[in-house]
Amino acid sequence: MLNRLADIVTSFKLVCSPLVLRSVLSVVFVLSMQQLNAQDQENTVTDDSEFTQQVWFDFDPSWNMGDGQKFIGNIGYRTIMPKSWHRIILKGSFEKNFDKLIFKKFKHNEKLLFGTALFFLTTKDNEDYGSFEVRPFQGYQLAVNVSPRVVFKQLFRFEERLVFSNDPNNQFFGLRFRYQVQAVFNLEGILFGEGEGFYIPVALEGFFNMVSTSQFNDVIRVTPGLGYQFNPDFKIESSLAYHYTNEDNVVNGGDKLTRTNDIVFRFRIIKTFK
Repeated sequence: MLNRLADIVTSFKLVCSPLVLRSVLSVVFVLSMQQLNAQDQENTVTDDSEFTQQVWFDFDPSWNMGDGQKFIGNIGYRTIMPKSWHRIILKGSFEKNFDKLIFKKFKHNEKLLFGTALFFLTTKDNEDYGSFEVRPFQGYQLAVNVSPRVVFKQLFRFEERLVFSNDPNNQFFGLRFRYQVQAVFNLEGILFGEGEGFYIPVALEGFFNMVSTSQFNDVIRVTPGLGYQFNPDFKIESSLAYHYTNEDNVVNGGDKLTRTNDIVFRFRIIKTFK
């Protein structure tokens, strides 16, 4: 009981720590930049949609390559209710872990990553809106174990977006920066065997679209979830998230900005192969 109380106190200190506060302020800064960008489009026609419901399924296999290196894949499917579009994702990335890459004076883990994702979008009512997107990305992650059961992560990522569609006016290059803060509360070993049990991931992510495309210009994502670890190499995870997104038709000569509020249910299977 005393150990659990100690974990709760440590978790409270995490929420109040300067590191977390600075991270949250960084997300607020990214969102402020988004607001300034939105003010530049104040003369456009704005359509605010009601809440939509999306369903995402993902299988995330990975392979350890030794020396802190890992190859990670992703096969995903996404749709909206009622089903007006479908999206298939294929992604591959390479990660390299470092104990001390940039920061030298405290215990942590750093990670460099890069890869490419392919997105296939098909629509039910408008074939011209269907698209194929190639999305290279590069990132850096800093993770700190603030207690035996709490991990705090920051992920910085750049993405280049190449969007192609049947509509010649809907082919664009986009560039955006993503910043995510995440806390993972590990409950493995409580009521279960060692290395087995539940964990709770909570993430907040902000997007800054330096060059917008006409499709899926995310602004913010808030993602609480619940996962279960069968062993360190096999996990399942579900989340119920809120996404705020711009569908910016201004970039292709139009004068309409569509803003969507999305409730996203996501289910993931995470498997590491050795």
